[in-house]
Amino acid sequence: MNNNNYTALSSTIASLTRKVKLITLLSCFSVLMAGCNNIEATREKCDESSGCATITGWTTEGELVTLRVKVLSDRNIPILDLNQGDFQIETRDGLGISQPPIQPEVTLPTSDQAEVTPADVVILLDMSGSMRHNDSSSTNPQIKLNGAINAIQAFLDTANQENLPINVSIAPLGYGCYKTESNFEVTPQSLKENLLPVNSSNFKQQLEKYAKTEVCASTNLYAPLETAVTFLREENPLANQETTNNDFDKQLVVILLSDGFHNYQRETEAEQFTKLKNVLEAQNQTPVTVHTLGYGESLLNLYKNSNCDKLKLTEEQLTNDETIKTKKLMEQVANKCTRKDNVKTKEINESDINIQEFIVDQPRLKEIAILTEGVHQFPDNADAVAKSLIEFLASLRQYELKYIQPGAERANRYFTKVRIVPKDLASNEIPIRICNIGCPPLKLEQRFAFFLGTLIIFGLAGVLPFVQWSKKLK
Repeated sequence: MNNNNYTALSSTIASLTRKVKLITLLSCFSVLMAGCNNIEATREKCDESSGCATITGWTTEGELVTLRVKVLSDRNIPILDLNQGDFQIETRDGLGISQPPIQPEVTLPTSDQAEVTPADVVILLDMSGSMRHNDSSSTNPQIKLNGAINAIQAFLDTANQENLPINVSIAPLGYGCYKTESNFEVTPQSLKENLLPVNSSNFKQQLEKYAKTEVCASTNLYAPLETAVTFLREENPLANQETTNNDFDKQLVVILLSDGFHNYQRETEAEQFTKLKNVLEAQNQTPVTVHTLGYGESLLNLYKNSNCDKLKLTEEQLTNDETIKTKKLMEQVANKCTRKDNVKTKEINESDINIQEFIVDQPRLKEIAILTEGVHQFPDNADAVAKSLIEFLASLRQYELKYIQPGAERANRYFTKVRIVPKDLASNEIPIRICNIGCPPLKLEQRFAFFLGTLIIFGLAGVLPFVQWSKKLK
């Protein structure tokens, strides 16, 4: 063989050897990192008849798994009084082999040791004209706007006292007010500019400004709510992913405080709500919880306290959400009933005001909250509004569960759910990936097999080309 052929063959062998080694290294690395793909963030709806439990986040440190769990009642109210023995972990591996129920270590949300996951909260404050009326308190009626602002201040004060790690953005909403320069438009820019730590002194000035505002806008609930939800998602891209060590995601919350119903282009309300619903239920999106607060009378009480001689409705009809929506009972009450009272508020004779300004769309507000596992409340006085907002604040607190994953192996996936024994509730099942870094070392036989396999691959990659080369030389 001449020198040119020898040199060419040597170069070919060297090139092949480098490529084989590179491929082998990449293969070994892929084995270590297998399964770190992202997954969809899913959230099961609560069953109104029984309540629900939801795993909202997880982390792993070696074989130790930590879960954050939210438990809601049949009315979507947070349940915070469960005990250590009320929880069980059910887990299975990728082959479907289940383990016996595990008793986790539980940190209660009311415990001094409990950690609250940071949260971004947007409060949408209705600035429509109906907020200038008195609420229906029998002992201490207040102008609803003032009652709402005082309740928001109580919310902020409580969050400060409890030193909760949250940011808040207060956004007024309404459109078509001829007495103000602004239509209280909610935009991503305004939400971002006003998103401040809960202890910011700016909130006091902001609320004082709103209290002095002469409200006269109409009610547009859906577009501002859609904007707020989209803003929170875009500011907090999907982080609830199946990685080797998934940090607890920031909680994203919208609180919608309104005393009315959506009357913007009312003839297309159904289509507008369907669009909003699609946004709230969007898959592959960061979950956002929407709490709704309807400040005012129920449709039944409004009907009883009004002159409705031209409209005969039963209590069953006025308390059935589906009937109210399909029969358009709110529109019927608005068109055929008038106020009985003769109360004056700021020189306004309320008996002359369209009764539409006193209607709260409880069915829609309830539906919005349920779609996102939020809480829905319908207080009729200022004190009850403040209490409801503080209950929303309590929903940021969750249970923390810790357990050792049986037979944990690095980079392997396990499926886990939480069972609440006394409530007969089971959470959504989630896939959990045990971390690669920080895990216990592989067992001796596993390390030996891995070493032997690597040695064989590198040995064949290095020896075979030279064997073939030597045969050609002979």
